[in-house]
Amino acid sequence: MSTNTSTDNTPACPPLLRGIRAALGQTLLTQILDSKILLVGSGGIGCELLKNLALSGFRNVDVIDLDTIDVSNLNRQFLFRSQHVGMPKCVVASEAALKMVPPLPSQQDKGAKYTPYHGNVCDNSKFNVPYVQKFHLVLNALDNIAARRRVNRLCLAASVPLVEAGTSGYLGQVTVIDKSSNTECYECQPKPTQKVYPICTIRSTPSQPVHCIVWAKEMYKLCFGPNVGDSMLFEDEESLRAEKTAEEEKEGGDEGANGQESNGSATADKRNGEESGEKSTYMDLIVELRSLLGVGNSPEGGEKKVLESGDDEKRKEVLSKAHESLTALFVTEIEKQIGMDRYKTAEKVPVPVSMDDLAKCSTTITGEGEDHLLPPTERKDYAPTQIWSPSDCIQELASCFLDVAASTNQPLPEFDKDDDMAMRFVTAASNLRSYVFQIDPIQSLYSAKGIAGNIIPAIATTNAIVAGLQVIQCFHILKAQLSSSLSKRDGNDDGAVDETSNLKKTCRYIYCLRDKTRKGYYLQPTTLPEPNPNCFVCRNAIISLTLNTQEWTLDMLLSRVIKKELGFQEPTILVGGDIVYEEGEDIDPSEYAINLPKKLVNLPSGGVTHGSVIRIEDYSQDLEVDVNVSHKDKWMMKSDDDKGAEKVDDREEIDKFEIGGKKPVAAATAADSSDGAKDNIAEDDDDDDDDIEIIVEDDTKKDTAAASSNGKKRKSGTGDDGNKAKKAKVDSDEVIEIE
Repeated sequence: MSTNTSTDNTPACPPLLRGIRAALGQTLLTQILDSKILLVGSGGIGCELLKNLALSGFRNVDVIDLDTIDVSNLNRQFLFRSQHVGMPKCVVASEAALKMVPPLPSQQDKGAKYTPYHGNVCDNSKFNVPYVQKFHLVLNALDNIAARRRVNRLCLAASVPLVEAGTSGYLGQVTVIDKSSNTECYECQPKPTQKVYPICTIRSTPSQPVHCIVWAKEMYKLCFGPNVGDSMLFEDEESLRAEKTAEEEKEGGDEGANGQESNGSATADKRNGEESGEKSTYMDLIVELRSLLGVGNSPEGGEKKVLESGDDEKRKEVLSKAHESLTALFVTEIEKQIGMDRYKTAEKVPVPVSMDDLAKCSTTITGEGEDHLLPPTERKDYAPTQIWSPSDCIQELASCFLDVAASTNQPLPEFDKDDDMAMRFVTAASNLRSYVFQIDPIQSLYSAKGIAGNIIPAIATTNAIVAGLQVIQCFHILKAQLSSSLSKRDGNDDGAVDETSNLKKTCRYIYCLRDKTRKGYYLQPTTLPEPNPNCFVCRNAIISLTLNTQEWTLDMLLSRVIKKELGFQEPTILVGGDIVYEEGEDIDPSEYAINLPKKLVNLPSGGVTHGSVIRIEDYSQDLEVDVNVSHKDKWMMKSDDDKGAEKVDDREEIDKFEIGGKKPVAAATAADSSDGAKDNIAEDDDDDDDDIEIIVEDDTKKDTAAASSNGKKRKSGTGDDGNKAKKAKVDSDEVIEIE
């Protein structure tokens, strides 16, 4: 007897799907075979999901992913092989999954279709609400918050269920988001964010290895980046004047707090204030080194190396300039700061790198040679877990400069933890700084990569568990949709709420735990939570925004807050009922370009001042929100010491703002309001791809405003709000220790 024949009236079923039919029934299996699924992401969780979908009988799947396959993916993203490196993930994964789909009998088989789209899900021209409405449900397997916010809003606007998931090491979670079931959406809870490190701590007073690594990444930008001004270590006349002004304000505040100072102390402060506006001893040398290496100078006639093989004179010139720059960085500048009494109250006074160690720079060779002349990564006994000595670090940095000089790729791309030269440079530079400031522990290249990339190793088993849980939720969703359609077909659609389609009845929020519960379980299901009434995405709550309305321009507000923090794609901004900026199809960008450089207070319709309300709309996401603006011109931040004192906030103006929380008072200081955050497992971590950012829970959280917006949408032809529940991302400027 053929394995695909049936002894009763039920359709023939391939052997691989007989278990599904026995567990779920023929009717639901038919629904699975006919359903159309959208999968966003085809990395760690995505590969597992595609395998599960194929073997469960799903035959019509679209896959969206922007990434290409990297060699670091091969150890856990099992659909990929070494020959696939550099190819689009979605293409390779879809082809592999399609081969796993069980074939149906010829009379039933219309052909399975796994369609890859190598693109960005945030591209509204391709992936919009009408596109999402074609699917029965959407599965998320993403690795960044911006894309997750985008899919969350699309699904809410399209009223299509979304199965969201994420992993972080051994931890994971799966939840279902459905507008019609009144569930919490992805953006209902604040997302833990990476901490922002104060510039003064990074530049002058590091106390933890992470401070040194952040400094080294900025130094990488300064030495090799396409725009030297992108580095926080870059100094020009404007930044120096700003630094001097900040120092003078700080001195004035200290005098006001402590009363009249002695003449000796005042003289010392005056000296520090004058010297704070001077350029660092290394700045000009780094600029000269960039020029020598060819960084920022696009050679005419195509690619051209600065250092050709066998050019000993140029090699010596590069090493000589590198020696000067490293001496200025780790000796001259440190001695200058010590002479300014910057570290007179520090527990440990910095110790400049010895000249003997620096001399290793000029004798470094690459390729073949005696071990003591080679950088540590080229030695026979090299291992990524080794700890480098100061002289090792100098040799490694010299090797990096030679590599850049011999490269045709100028300037270098942005820092990438998977780039060999970038990690060698950051490890060596950060360790030298740790040696200077006597910071323990010194990092190996392996451990430095973990901190520099803010990553936790991804666990393939966790990805597999979470992907399995997602497919189980798919079964529940399809069953609910089937029950609802059968109920309507049988004439039971009397206008009452259809409880059969309420996913709260069948779906669960499931945590994957590292340590078992008291009952011995590693999976902890809970009821799908209610929406956050303060969520501006799905509950149209009012957001409070505090900033300096006299310094912020419309362009700053648009790029830093509206697009980056709130995730709007094509915003329309209204002040006093009048449009001051608009994006979207058939919109001429030049029409409102004149408003972008204007200060908020100078915008049309009376401008934006303390107490103004800005309305922001985005029809591409069916989203609108009212923003209650408060003005604040003086910002304070916690001091670098452990005494809890405050000082003048020295961040750039574009980083000085607060979102959410109780309506701020203009005269208040920039202290966050404390609020207990929802205890989560991994819901806010970027889920699975490659490695995962260490996202640290803010110890101070902000509440979003409780008021609801009563404004009507300007978009016509929409019956309901379609807004999605989302909490604004909250930044913190506190220095934290990554454990």
